[in-house]
Amino acid sequence: MNGQPLLAWSAGCSTGEEPYTLAMVLSEYAETHPGFRFRILATDISTKVLTAAELGIYRAGDVEPVPLPLRRKYLMRSREHHAERVRIVPELRRLVEFRRLNFMDADYGLGEKADAIFCRNVIIYFDRPTQQRILSRLSSYLSAGGYMFVGHSETLHDMGLPLEALGPALYRKINAWA
Repeated sequence: MNGQPLLAWSAGCSTGEEPYTLAMVLSEYAETHPGFRFRILATDISTKVLTAAELGIYRAGDVEPVPLPLRRKYLMRSREHHAERVRIVPELRRLVEFRRLNFMDADYGLGEKADAIFCRNVIIYFDRPTQQRILSRLSSYLSAGGYMFVGHSETLHDMGLPLEALGPALYRKINAWA
């Protein structure tokens, strides 16, 4: 990583569950690996969901899949106990940068390449030629050897992208087009 912090990009982040989960996992890793640094970029086209994501408030039942030690460490209970809400702790919220981004734009305006791009369950809403254009553009923002995560119902097969399949929904950028 050449001393640069790892950049994970949650493309199509919706209300923030994915980028905050990434922040939890990477924070846990950083605690046991001195010198490891990371940044998380979270983008979506909807300013409404981005506003909700920045607040980091969720229904308590929605966070049940998060392991209890992580819930205790990274979530705060609402002061209104009847509200059954939790909020991401400020320290974790500060680790995620939320930005508006339209996949149809010619340039996504990223000044650097991401080490991992999570674009899960987003491209299913576009026709195949548009999917190919979006994924080609996303691939151009992925560092050589970086990882692309897509949804399990999405395929990159026969799109001519500089990505090799490593498993279901997981691809790695090959050095061509680096």
